Amino acid sequence: MSKYLTERIVPYKGTESFRFGMSIDEVKSLLKEEHVAFNQITESHKGCTPEVPWIILNIEDSITLCFVEGILFETVLENRYEGHLPNGIAVGMKMKEAVDIDATLRYDDEEEDYVSDNGYWIEDDLENDQIESITVFVPEANDGDTFFRYDWIQECVNRRESDSVVI
Repeated sequence: MSKYLTERIVPYKGTESFRFGMSIDEVKSLLKEEHVAFNQITESHKGCTPEVPWIILNIEDSITLCFVEGILFETVLENRYEGHLPNGIAVGMKMKEAVDIDATLRYDDEEEDYVSDNGYWIEDDLENDQIESITVFVPEANDGDTFFRYDWIQECVNRRESDSVVI
C-alpha cells in the first residue's frame, strides 16, 4: 500500500500530496518517483458547452484524480483509502455517524449523494449504510455556471502557489 492511501483529505485543497492546482505532469512525476502505477483515461465531454476534455488518473483503485486543461480540480477517494477529513469522516464509516458529525450533510436527490456545506460530497452504499466514497473539489464546483466556464483554472493554480498553509 502506498503512502497516498492514508493522507488527510482537505476540502477545497485536495490531499497532502495531490493539491488542487497541480499540473498533471507534477502528479505523474510524484507517482513515478514512488513507483505507483496508475491508469489514465480521457473523458471527451462531446456535446457539452464548452467541449473541454477531462483527464482522469486512477491510483490503486482507491484514488481518482480529475484534471481539466491539465490542472487538478477534483479528487475521489474510495475502496481502500484510509485517510480522513478534518472532522474525522472517512471511507467505510457508517453514514449515520457521518451525519451526526457534520450537521450540514444533506441528501441531493438529483446527484444521489450527500453534500456538505464544508466542501465535500459523500456517496453511500445503501446495503450496508457505509460511506463508499468522499469527493473533494475546487470551490468553483459549487456553482455549475461558474465551473463549466473554466475561467477559474488559472486562479486555482495561483491559489496553490500562494497557499502558505501546510495541509
